[in-house]
Amino acid sequence: MQRPTLVAVDTNILLRLAGEDDSTIDAVELLKRRLKPVQFLVPHTAMDELMAKSAKDNHPFLSQLSLKALRQLRSDWGFFPQVLNAVQEAIVNNAVLRLRDSGLLPYEERNDALVIAESAVLNCVLLVSKDSHLFDIDRERLAFLFRQLDLPVPLIASPDDLIKKFYR
Repeated sequence: MQRPTLVAVDTNILLRLAGEDDSTIDAVELLKRRLKPVQFLVPHTAMDELMAKSAKDNHPFLSQLSLKALRQLRSDWGFFPQVLNAVQEAIVNNAVLRLRDSGLLPYEERNDALVIAESAVLNCVLLVSKDSHLFDIDRERLAFLFRQLDLPVPLIASPDDLIKKFYR
């Protein structure tokens, strides 16, 4: 049996799916059709962010979207939340330190660094995100850094990018 292609999704993708954003839904469906078999993974940091957003009372709409995403994650969308073991966490923490020190991301964007590192440790081929810090990252420098850490480099793309590339 063929191993599935692993695709990580960022928090903003989960929120857009919950909000029934057409381009995000189309991109996920496109990946399901084109990457058979495919398995969607939710990095630990994305789950933490989603749970934190669901508990915030000062943004009721965001809280509702987050709760909807948490409810639909596995049952409706077939996405799998991931928990890292101690070795994976150590590798991720080292990669995050190196990412933040490299200037590839703004230093304060720790969660973005975590999502990229977790996606790499999970061996995801693709990370889908609407966060410009992630999909605008210098891919060559990221590849160089991750090669030093013996980590695979996930391709980072937005739903719009995926739709454009598959439908040229």
